[in-house]
Order: sequence, then C-alpha cells, then structure tokens
Amino acid sequence: MKTFGRYLLYRLENSALRTVVFTIISVIITQNTISDCIDHGAVEYNSTGLYILATILGIICTVIPILETMCFKNRRNLDTLYFFPIKRWKMATVHFLSGFIQILFIYSVTFFIAYGYLAANTDYFALGYMPLYYLFSILLGFVMYSFFSFIFGQANTVADGVVMCILWMFVLSIVSAVITGKVVIPYLAAKDRESVIDLSGWGIAYAPINNLTVIFQDIIEVNKDALEYNSQARYAARYISQMYMFFVWGAIGIASAVGYVVAFVKKGAEKAGEISSSLFGYKLLIPIYGYSLLMLFDWLEFDSLDFMVVLIFIAMVIGYIIYRRSFRLKASDLIFTGCGVIAMILGAMF
Repeated sequence: MKTFGRYLLYRLENSALRTVVFTIISVIITQNTISDCIDHGAVEYNSTGLYILATILGIICTVIPILETMCFKNRRNLDTLYFFPIKRWKMATVHFLSGFIQILFIYSVTFFIAYGYLAANTDYFALGYMPLYYLFSILLGFVMYSFFSFIFGQANTVADGVVMCILWMFVLSIVSAVITGKVVIPYLAAKDRESVIDLSGWGIAYAPINNLTVIFQDIIEVNKDALEYNSQARYAARYISQMYMFFVWGAIGIASAVGYVVAFVKKGAEKAGEISSSLFGYKLLIPIYGYSLLMLFDWLEFDSLDFMVVLIFIAMVIGYIIYRRSFRLKASDLIFTGCGVIAMILGAMF
C-alpha cells in the first residue's frame, strides 16, 4: 500500500504544473463567459453561463486521460515504468486515480469560483440548485473520463489513440441513427412516426453532460425571456423524460473503468508503438462508420448520391491504409470494404 500511495503522490506531483495551468485557463475562460452572460441589462435576458462549465468538464475529461497515459505508448518509457516495484493493476489504478483527481481539482476550482461570482453579482437565479448540479456533473465527468481512458488505452500509439477517441465520440450516435431511421421508423411506426423516440443524440459522448446542463439551466434560470425559456424548457422536459439514458451512460462509464484496468494488465510492453489491432479500434470503427453512412446516405438526401457512395468507399480504403500503415491491404480489409455494397443495397431498400 505504501508503494501505491508513493506512486500516486509521484504522479500528482509530476502533473501539478499541468493541473495548475489548466485550472488558470479554465477559470479565466469561465469567468469571461459568465460575465458576458449576466451583463445584458434586463434580467430576463441574463443566463448563468452554466454551459461553459459543462464544456470545460468535457474538454478536460477528454484531454487528461490522453496526457496521463500517453507514457505507455512509448516502449522506452515502458521499460522504466515497468521497473517500478508495483503491480500492473495498481499502476493502472494509480494513473486512473491521478487523472481523475486532476479533473476534480480543475473543475472544482473553476466551478466554485463561478458559483461564488454568480452569488455575489446576481440575485435573480435559483442558485440553490448549483451544488446538486456540481454533484451530478462530477458523476458524468467520471463517465466521460472512464470512457476516453478505455478507448485511448486500446491504442498502441498516441496518434491512434487520439483518432480513436475522436471517432468513438460519435459512433454510438450514428449506429442509433441507423437503427432509428432504417429499422424503427419503417417497421414499428409506419402509421405514427411522431411516437418514435430518437435517441441518436444521446450517442454522442458529451450528450449526458450537455443534457444535464440544459435541465439545470431550466431550473436555475427562473427569470428567462418567455420565448427563450419555453424553448429551453421544452428540451429540458424531453431530457427528463429520457432520464434512463443517464443510467445507460453510467453503466458504460463503470464498464469502461473496469475495461481500462483489465486491458492495461493484459497488454504487453512489446505492443507499444505497434499497429493498434484492438477490436475497439479501426477493426470495428471503419466498418461501422462505412456501413452506417452507406445505409444513411439516401436518407440524408444528398444532391449527388453517386459521389457520396464513392467518397465513403474511398474513406474506408484510406482508413484501412492508416490502420495497416501500408498501401498493401489484407484480403479481410478488401472483403469488409466490399461488404459495404450490401449495406448500400439495404439502405436503398428501406
């Protein structure tokens, strides 16, 4: 346990300057944004600027996992790191905790300075709900942090990890859009399309924190302009009716945290710097994006469908070239690309 604590302290000390810099930048951006939001003269046009806190949280929950674990993508660094007298699962846990502690510090300082500023300069918001928003946003921050920690951990290089994180931001959304547009609407709601609940927006990695923020803005900003308030209230009511999706993402976050540790323990040092062959990497992402877009292209009503089809196939081939680090693709790559024709036919049929 002493080794665990010492290594955690070492990681926090090593990242202290980065944490301070991120905190200062976050505070400056947040304060400027909130100052602009409450400086509109008429009370009904003022807003809390709560969205900037959600934006800051989303950014650091994406960037910190990369910065905290990028050292494991370099084989030379691994030789030194694995020399430490600490078990693999403990090392994985230390880096996970270290990153989340950094996020807690950056976000907490930024949040409470913003909270204090609002309390000192306004009296027309229901700020009593701010602590509750803080608690829930921290939980969703853990979900985002776990999600990106797991995805980045699946890559063997920093570049692959960054690309995979970007692609996974939207992959659940595009799959949901295909299911809704090509399966649910044609078969289950042919007579009543308005009854279909489209959850594709929830598939974006930042959707939970965005939707939570919309709900709390509706609760806290009690003196909004009627037109803007009604629009905000409508979205808030929709997200409240889909409250179960917060629990779905909670389960994804827990699974990601466990998966991160398990994958960390199993991955050998010799894989660092090599082709990222994880199932959660290009192997899965290229077909998902390619097939989904081929099924959706007619639904999206592009002016030139032939051009879009060619563009998607070219993108898939480029994706496999990046994946293989070579222009010589394997037979399986060509087969998966060719299977896109099936997806295209299915998309045209429905």
